[in-house]
Amino acid sequence: MLKEERHLHILDKIKLNRKVLSSDLSNELNVSEDTIRRDLNELSAKDLIKKVHGGALLKDTLAPSYEERSNYNLKEKNIIAKKAVDLIKDGQVIIMSGSTTNLQLAKIIPSDINATIYTYSLPIAIQLTAHSSLEIIFIGGKLNKPAQVTVGLDVVSSISQLRADLCFMGTGGINVKNGMTEPNWEVSHIKKCMIEASDKVIVLCTNNKINEIKRYPVTPINRINTIITDLNPTDQIFNSFKENGVTIL
Repeated sequence: MLKEERHLHILDKIKLNRKVLSSDLSNELNVSEDTIRRDLNELSAKDLIKKVHGGALLKDTLAPSYEERSNYNLKEKNIIAKKAVDLIKDGQVIIMSGSTTNLQLAKIIPSDINATIYTYSLPIAIQLTAHSSLEIIFIGGKLNKPAQVTVGLDVVSSISQLRADLCFMGTGGINVKNGMTEPNWEVSHIKKCMIEASDKVIVLCTNNKINEIKRYPVTPINRINTIITDLNPTDQIFNSFKENGVTIL
């Protein structure tokens, strides 16, 4: 990989996660930590990141846009979506959160599936209009423009009155001890309501979210039925999840 490509990868990752570790980048990009340190020093010199011991922090205080998040880890999200779509059956009632992985799932739902899907995500609702046999119910409320989802009491109230077979949701982080967590309080509250309204909880989770912890708790690990990931389900990282009754796909 060329230096310019490494720099773009580093910037993409730091925009999404707010920080990077030199050791993680070294493993991902298959280069030495000395090379990564030089890359981080160059990016810091351009005032694009804040170099710290062992890695770097995001210089810009603005969160990544929905479009930026949609294009990050796209290969991994497509792997997850292809696994998740097999769980969708005729006649189901489904709630989908506003995650960008759910957007990839919405793109590949077969056109002959006859189901009802509730969502508070504007991009997902628009994407689902391409499926003529789906009933799409958009949950209205105050629009969070950067995330392109509705939030607030109206959303919580609407979801609390539902009864769904499945809910598909992304996550800010998930581990056995803390369960599922989110960086945003409003989102964490909405997801709690989704879980209460659903018979089965399915978390769509790229590998960088495994064993991550965010500020606001959503649900303990034993309330989650299935985690769908881009990793091999037999990976040892999932042993403790399986011991707690979680199915890994």
